[in-house]
Amino acid sequence: MIYMPFKKAIISFILLLATSAVYGQDMVQFNHYIANQGLLNPAYNGTRDVISGLLIHRSQWVGFDGAPMNQALNVHGPIEDTNLGVGVSIMNDNIGFSNNFDAMAAASYKLMIDREKFLSFGLQLGVSSRVYDGNKAITEQFGDPLFNGKESKLGMNVGFGTYFYGENYFAGFSVPKMFSNNFDEGEETYKNTLDLKNMHMYLYGGYVIDWDGVKIKPTLLLREVYGAPLQFDVSANVLVADALWLGLSYRSVSEMVFLSEYVINRQFTVRYSFDYALSSINKYAKYGSHEIGIQFDFTFNKRAGMRSIRYF
Repeated sequence: MIYMPFKKAIISFILLLATSAVYGQDMVQFNHYIANQGLLNPAYNGTRDVISGLLIHRSQWVGFDGAPMNQALNVHGPIEDTNLGVGVSIMNDNIGFSNNFDAMAAASYKLMIDREKFLSFGLQLGVSSRVYDGNKAITEQFGDPLFNGKESKLGMNVGFGTYFYGENYFAGFSVPKMFSNNFDEGEETYKNTLDLKNMHMYLYGGYVIDWDGVKIKPTLLLREVYGAPLQFDVSANVLVADALWLGLSYRSVSEMVFLSEYVINRQFTVRYSFDYALSSINKYAKYGSHEIGIQFDFTFNKRAGMRSIRYF
């Protein structure tokens, strides 16, 4: 038997995941999803017209043992004198006794609809790894079969997406991963399978409003996976100074998020966000969730690129 306080915490944690399915914990969750579009949608890779990179760390539900912790790196850019873009993404997701790791390479093709409108299509291909180590559990009963042994699985993965954007607006649709590492109870092992019911689909968009010199950026992201309610993130950011964005976001799994972004210069931007759970999970995760990231942009020529007129 597991100690009662620990058992109650596990039950609460599992129930929350089951009811909210926050990215199914099969997809890494980040607050600054507009800045993280290269991780979310392969069609975004190469659309900034500069070489762009993002490094991010997220600690979710701080104070809760075994809570999710994520890291990600995305680097992408255009291929000069072509309509092609390329990118690579590395994501690590650790929760409880399991760890998911993805390494993906992406390619995109961009069509110019007119001078200010573009439509991009993207594909990505890579590997996904899942490791479950039940030996890390602390139990009273030695050899509890629920927490006994270590399982690991390595398999391929593929994703696709489309992305439409102009000077001050954007919209995207993507299925980042088509294959899932699911546990087969009959064979008691993980299998990498094409599971249509477990595909996470994303539809999102935003607009930069210039209101009497004040820039406001409202955005919306919808997430859909079979067997779970439609979920959404809605946010609004305001440029309160020449280089400082502040904003709020509401996530339909009962979380409020404070967003901040500081543009150091044309090359570097730092972002920080803080989540506060409105559900009973905050009884255990007393210190909220924290996310910090840094973005860099550079080019081998002197042109400013789209960064001078785009805020996404």
